[in-house]
Amino acid sequence: MNHLYNIFIILTDKVLIQIFSIFNNRINNFRKNRVSLLDKIKNEVKDNQNNIWFHAASLGEYEIAVPLIRKIKKKYRCKIILTFFSESGFKLESRIKEVDQTFYLPLDTKENAQQFLEIVKPKMTFFIKSELWPNFLIELKKRKIRSYLIECKFEKNNKYLNGILGNLFINKLRIFDKIFTIDKGSEKILKKKKIDNIIVSGSLKIERAKELVKSRYKNKVIEEFVGNDYCIVCGSTWEIDEKIIFDFIKKYKRKKLKWIVAPHNTSENNIKRIIKTLNEKHVLYSKNKIRNAQCNILIIDTIGHLKNIYKYSTISYVGGGMGNTGLHNILEACVHSVPVVIGKNYKKFKESADLVNSKGIISVKNQFEFDYEIEKLIDNIEYRAKKVNIIRKYLESQTCATDTIIKCL
Repeated sequence: MNHLYNIFIILTDKVLIQIFSIFNNRINNFRKNRVSLLDKIKNEVKDNQNNIWFHAASLGEYEIAVPLIRKIKKKYRCKIILTFFSESGFKLESRIKEVDQTFYLPLDTKENAQQFLEIVKPKMTFFIKSELWPNFLIELKKRKIRSYLIECKFEKNNKYLNGILGNLFINKLRIFDKIFTIDKGSEKILKKKKIDNIIVSGSLKIERAKELVKSRYKNKVIEEFVGNDYCIVCGSTWEIDEKIIFDFIKKYKRKKLKWIVAPHNTSENNIKRIIKTLNEKHVLYSKNKIRNAQCNILIIDTIGHLKNIYKYSTISYVGGGMGNTGLHNILEACVHSVPVVIGKNYKKFKESADLVNSKGIISVKNQFEFDYEIEKLIDNIEYRAKKVNIIRKYLESQTCATDTIIKCL
């Protein structure tokens, strides 16, 4: 299987990327970002005596690991080398304060893995969530460099444990010195595959979300828009979420109620689509003309604000769960002590499944349920308080994943 994988990776590198980059901007950016990448890394990594390497798919995965990165940096007094697979990791470089150097991950060929590790020489490395790259793992093992998989969750139908990919990756999972899962269900599934290097640590995501409350974030634009009114923040929305939200907005006309819509995709074309679909008086965050805006709808058309904007909500709706794109991070809303509403597809994530089952978070399946729950939350302060209390108790009950991981290194 390794032989076939390497043929596929080389074919992807030398042929497929070159062809498809002509027609696809994202693939073209992927190609350009990796031109002379190893030379760039070699020129910039001068001191390789005490490096620890973290790898994340994108900015979201990095954010999850921040509490662990901080504690490791303090404990080992090391330099943190961070790699991203996706260019989204570089959209908010100012947010990456705990890291010494950040690079794209070279494509997972045997030669690239060898050169990268020869340059960086990490004393240990961490892969976040589902980032598994066979050649990098094999080379780490050859060099006896400790490697860890963190913040992972496995289900019965996981692609890494079944079918062709299962044949390739099950042995690679055994390479890790430790696999830190967020739940016991994952441990049970892995042990059935005779993978025993497992520690149930709980989720780093909760610790990272709790840090938001301590940040003392202030946004005068948002504060001016919300004033003393009720505010419903709809975060990381997709078209299927927006259809239901906008239908409610058009039907439900109430004074002293503000709406903040922060779509997942803030591209110019998508913002234009949202404005056309909404067809209501609104203001764009980027225009910064809140003071004179006679409307109750604010559209966030920039990135990097949402996780803190939930702070200003009376009720939060977290998108992605109404369709099949994947529910977004509910904890960024939950930590601000507000009731949270999500769509119907939430079971992939432990915290959302736990909170729906405990009746803390509200899951809605359709327009009727959305309308009913939002109206009830607006009108019934006791109902809101009950939901918030369940969420708060759940967050307080979660173990400290960072300390569990640190103790096992």
